[in-house]
Amino acid sequence: MKSIVFLCLVVAAAGMDMHHGVHLSESQKEKANQYIMECVKQSGVHTDVLVNAKKGQYADDEALKKFTLCFFQKSGIVDQTGKLNVDAALSKLPESVNKHDATKLLEECKNKTGKDAADTAFEIFKCYSKGTKTHILL
Repeated sequence: MKSIVFLCLVVAAAGMDMHHGVHLSESQKEKANQYIMECVKQSGVHTDVLVNAKKGQYADDEALKKFTLCFFQKSGIVDQTGKLNVDAALSKLPESVNKHDATKLLEECKNKTGKDAADTAFEIFKCYSKGTKTHILL
C-alpha cells in the first residue's frame, strides 16, 4: 500500500484535481517502488500523512519533508541542498507529458526555498503538484 500511495512523487506530481494522467513505464515503477520503500523506512513517515499529501493536503510534517527529500535525491531530481535539477526532473517524466509546460512550471518551482534541504524539496514538490495538469498514474 505504501509503495502505491506515493508513486507519483517521481515527478513531484500529486494532488486532488487530476486533469489527466500518464502512466510510468514498468522500469520507472520498479525504481520508484524501491525508492519509496527505502525512503519510508529512512524518514519514518506515516501512511496517513502520505495519503493526505496525495489528496493535496500537505501537513507540516518533518517526516514527510524528509521522505520527499530522500525520494528526490535518489531520483536525482534535487541535490544535497534540495536544489532542483530541472533537466533531471524533465528526464524522469513519461514521454506523453508536455515537456514545454513541465519546463515552464519547473523553472518557476526551482526558486522555492525552505529552512533546510528537506523543507526546500517539499516546497518544490508542493509548487509542482499544485501547478501541473498532468499527474502520474499506475
